Amino acid sequence: MTENQEGQARVRPDLFLPRHPGDVVRLVTALAVLLVSIKLVNRNHIDELEIDAFRLVNDLPSVLYRPVWLVMQLGNVLVVPVVVGVAVFSRRFRLAVNLAVAGFGCYFLAIVVKNLVYRGRPSQFLPDVNLHGPAASGLGYISGHAAVAVALASVASPYLTRRARRVAWTLAVAVCLSRVYVGAHWPLDVIGGAAVGFAVGAAVHLILVAPGGSPSAGRIRRALIDSGFQPDEVVAQGRPDAPRSARFQATTADGKRLFVKFIPRERRDWDLAYRVWRQLTRRAASDPGRFGSPSEQAEREAYMMLLAGAAGVRVPQVLLARPTGNGAGLLVMEYIPGASLTELPSEQMDDQLLAELWRQVGLLQAHRIAHHDLGGWSVVVDERLHPWLVDFDVSEAMADSPELANDVTELLIALARSVGPQRALAGALASLGPEVVGAALAQSEPSRFSMQTRNDLRADPALWDDLRRQATAGQSSPGGAGPADHVGPGPASTEERQLGS
Repeated sequence: MTENQEGQARVRPDLFLPRHPGDVVRLVTALAVLLVSIKLVNRNHIDELEIDAFRLVNDLPSVLYRPVWLVMQLGNVLVVPVVVGVAVFSRRFRLAVNLAVAGFGCYFLAIVVKNLVYRGRPSQFLPDVNLHGPAASGLGYISGHAAVAVALASVASPYLTRRARRVAWTLAVAVCLSRVYVGAHWPLDVIGGAAVGFAVGAAVHLILVAPGGSPSAGRIRRALIDSGFQPDEVVAQGRPDAPRSARFQATTADGKRLFVKFIPRERRDWDLAYRVWRQLTRRAASDPGRFGSPSEQAEREAYMMLLAGAAGVRVPQVLLARPTGNGAGLLVMEYIPGASLTELPSEQMDDQLLAELWRQVGLLQAHRIAHHDLGGWSVVVDERLHPWLVDFDVSEAMADSPELANDVTELLIALARSVGPQRALAGALASLGPEVVGAALAQSEPSRFSMQTRNDLRADPALWDDLRRQATAGQSSPGGAGPADHVGPGPASTEERQLGS
């Protein structure tokens, strides 16, 4: 992360928090559960399995009614203004809006579903239902209490600490069970209600956005102190809610600047539903470093940076990689002052800089290290115009040829956006050779590019065809670069090895 991005992060208002793909998975999963539960509901008959599950909860002792009744009110629509008021009082205005939309929207949506499915209460099917408290009237499927309680817990989760989040979800589950206990709903009623609440919560997050578990600077400071550092100042960098890791710059008592990556356990984009979806769609293969526990991810990135550095690639020095007390991953590196390749003015990208950058990529290729995200943000150019490769969190050792080809193509696209396809290709052809570049453009699959590269191609749809056409023309031209012009990666100089250590 660069100083320019740090300044942008300080002034970027919370209004523009990013949306999370994990919320799409949650929405689809909740709708699938809702449809399955509707399919299982029979208006005129109750299956024995559902009756047994109902009895298991409904037959609990009557002495539990008073505490259960208190918990059950958390699913009452009248509690929505109360929680909204608490959010406003604590000056969490975005949360207040989200709670109001989810709570009231979920309540009215539950009424719609009730009238579509039209299933009665348990007492209409069984003669000996234990009615704890007043008998519920109206339709049974779905449970409005369950829907409201789960919607409120779902919407509030990103704003809560891990301990508070566990309390919120425990109470939401208790509300669902309470409706079965008092004899108001069948188990499928509360499952359907919970699915509606979860779907509404995910939809609210997609439409109105929400934070995704970004840790505070104070938490990072405590983790650094526990790790033996003495930070005087810790400042957040980048987006307030970067999906892969939270990033910070720390300044120690002796003036040393550190770059810190922190991967908390509560990242919203890596819950169980999202990880399963990534595995089922085989997208996990394109970013192997993002699986495993947060501490394993931090250790893996440190290992990949050390491996790249041993190959002669100019990377920041790794100072520490370890788990913290609560299972988060902490990675501390030296801070590289400079600008990312995306931010660097095109007039500063001279041929020497481009040649050295492609030489670094050649070292990765020669040692079969796939970066998997080699766009403009993954290259930092320091004050002496030396390129550094960063962000190895999704990189891979012993990579196959298609993965290595994607790296070459992604960097070509990033450079072509800044200096044009011709200059971008000229540097790649001179350093890697026409065979490598041609094979990379032929083997690369745009669907496997990083999000940033796909955004670049969407912004300039003709860029991909221009690169492939000019690469083909360069290989067939008599004056084009040939095998004899290939500048191999070669060993790094002493100065470069010191810079990359």
